[in-house]
Amino acid sequence: MSTKNINFNGSICDYLMRINGFSCGFNTPPSLKGETTHGLPPYAKRVPFLVDEYPACPENWMRSEGKIKSYFVPVQEGNGMWLDFNSNDNHAYHLAIVVSVQGVNPITGLPCKDAQLEQYIEKCPRHKIKFGPDRYCKECDHKWPKQNYISTTGTPRGYLWLDGFKTAEGIVRQYILTSEKMKGVASNIIGEDRVFALGISFFLSKEKKPIQPSYPILRGAPLTQIYNISSSPQFFSPTHTPLNWDNSTGVSPIVPSSVCSNSTDTYSSKWQNRCSDYYDESSSGSGMDYVDEFRARLSRKSKSSDSQIKTQGMTKSFAKSIIPVETKKLEVGAGTEISQLIHDDPNGLDFWKDSPEGILCINYCTEIDGKKIIEGGKININGHKDGFLQDVPVGN
Repeated sequence: MSTKNINFNGSICDYLMRINGFSCGFNTPPSLKGETTHGLPPYAKRVPFLVDEYPACPENWMRSEGKIKSYFVPVQEGNGMWLDFNSNDNHAYHLAIVVSVQGVNPITGLPCKDAQLEQYIEKCPRHKIKFGPDRYCKECDHKWPKQNYISTTGTPRGYLWLDGFKTAEGIVRQYILTSEKMKGVASNIIGEDRVFALGISFFLSKEKKPIQPSYPILRGAPLTQIYNISSSPQFFSPTHTPLNWDNSTGVSPIVPSSVCSNSTDTYSSKWQNRCSDYYDESSSGSGMDYVDEFRARLSRKSKSSDSQIKTQGMTKSFAKSIIPVETKKLEVGAGTEISQLIHDDPNGLDFWKDSPEGILCINYCTEIDGKKIIEGGKININGHKDGFLQDVPVGN
């Protein structure tokens, strides 16, 4: 397959990565410059690919398994990054989302040995000493956030995203994709224990949330628009890009047939005629119990078994002939300041279920390496269209 004309612009189709009814969009706008505090960068949607469909993916990239679904996203070195979770707004339950960036929680800076919801009310989780005023730890010399996650209970509707590593109140430092090891946040905090992937763990509330009216939301829309209140927060900037802006340039880029989806998502239905079969939920959510040490699982090697090869319609000889691509390692650094609040969850931990209902593993690589992986070919993991009736006579 020729990859010469592949365009990884995710605005031409449904760019959401999905697992068990949850979703996340991956954006890589240009990095912001200077030491001034910026407003939110615009949408710059990237196309995701399901790792399990591409045999040329590195062996140490995790494969989808149980509650975990694994994607990869080609990126450009030097760009910024932000994660969009607003597509989960209509979920019947409230959501709490724990993010791991290379094995480090971007809200707390603590290593993510497993994905758990944590709150810090009385003691510093690092030094185990009582906080001073407003969760200030004298040993850390900074104030701690209330929790290690973002949630729909505390975050105003339309603001469920994460653009960087939290620093001061209302400030994050932009995620920056870089090959410079010394600039990587995880490289400096956990060293060789880091992984070159992101983990997104979705937790549900124990009870359903009240039914809410639906309104169109713009990225960075003032709260006056959303809630009809008298003033907007200081972190709002009128230059923010609206949710329905699709980054179009007037030219339809050429996209490989493996990129897009027949998704039933109402937000992306306008793209269905321009996309072919890519997304498939058949590999997600078998009900497997959550496994601890998620970070270790991200970095382990995973190879297809004989049964997997048979299900995927591949021969052993073909599977063995695919040489995994050795991808360039990119760190995630902390760039310039962005005005963004991490909103406190007003509830206690007993409001939430104890384990995640779905986990996204997001591997990232350069566009050059992404094209090599795609060029290695795509396998079919949809399975037989007749399911368990495949060996039974059917039809009239």
